Amino acid sequence: MKKRTLLPAIAATTLLIASCSQQPSLDLTLSDRFEGQNVELINFLDSTSLASATVTDGKATIIAPEGEPIFAAVLIDGRTRAFYITEPGAAQVNDSTGYAKGTPLNDKFSTLLATLDSIENLDDMPAYIDFVEKAYNDNKGTPLASYFGMEWIKYADLAQVDSILADAPEALRNSPKTRHYRNFAQLRDNTAPGKQYVDFEGETEDGKPAALSAYIEPGTYTLVDFWASWCPYCIKEIPQLIALQEKMKEKKLRIVGVAVRDVPDDSKAAIKKHGISWPVMFNTQRRPYDIYGFSGIPHHLLIGPDGKIISRGETVAQIEARLNNLSE
Repeated sequence: MKKRTLLPAIAATTLLIASCSQQPSLDLTLSDRFEGQNVELINFLDSTSLASATVTDGKATIIAPEGEPIFAAVLIDGRTRAFYITEPGAAQVNDSTGYAKGTPLNDKFSTLLATLDSIENLDDMPAYIDFVEKAYNDNKGTPLASYFGMEWIKYADLAQVDSILADAPEALRNSPKTRHYRNFAQLRDNTAPGKQYVDFEGETEDGKPAALSAYIEPGTYTLVDFWASWCPYCIKEIPQLIALQEKMKEKKLRIVGVAVRDVPDDSKAAIKKHGISWPVMFNTQRRPYDIYGFSGIPHHLLIGPDGKIISRGETVAQIEARLNNLSE
């Protein structure tokens, strides 16, 4: 009798353990600065909330919904800190990485994202776009396509974006994020090389209104540098811009800085600290994004003597080579 009652009990326990091990979960190990804060898991494509937890003693565990895997963002105090795919099994993340690990799709994504980060550090936008295009196509039937498809849409030209969307999974095609970045592609098309630059307003150093046109001198080449004090890539290239200004001083190049999404006092402190000598527009916030449709900074706009855009999105080295060719 005992055996007949014990075996079903063992079987039931085994099934329960197996079931629990397959429940999608994310274990977070975080520093003291996150103590007591809310951790929320949201769908990357539509921002719907999937689950949440509270950080206690530096730990938090999120139990994600079962079903089809979803590419999700991990938010702490309302800011995206990591990405996680809600597949069966236990994954882990800490506050020094931007991705989860420990399950097959999460491990695959972490490897791809590490490669993408190394490409981003090269400041080579064509290589970046090529990589996300390939990653999207290689993973089209998985949740990874949500992320790499969006990264591709962020930076591709309008014709490419429409081509992507014509064949994209419905969830990606109908995402509010997709509509947003498709609109940005339209803005980039409106301000593509060969078209007249579009004016906008910001402030002078003493807080007075000023338009971009006030800094552009007819008959000269103007390099507009969209930057911010909090952007490490922007700060890293300041010595290159200083060197470019020195090399091109006989060739009528004028550099104009445009501080975006930045506090004016922080912009001013960065200007002093890093020796920026060219004029800077302050407090433009998101206005340049909504005109020129760029998704990240630094972003460069080279304007010709006639006010038409010569190039946009190029590195300092590419701009230098272009100016040298134009001057020959």
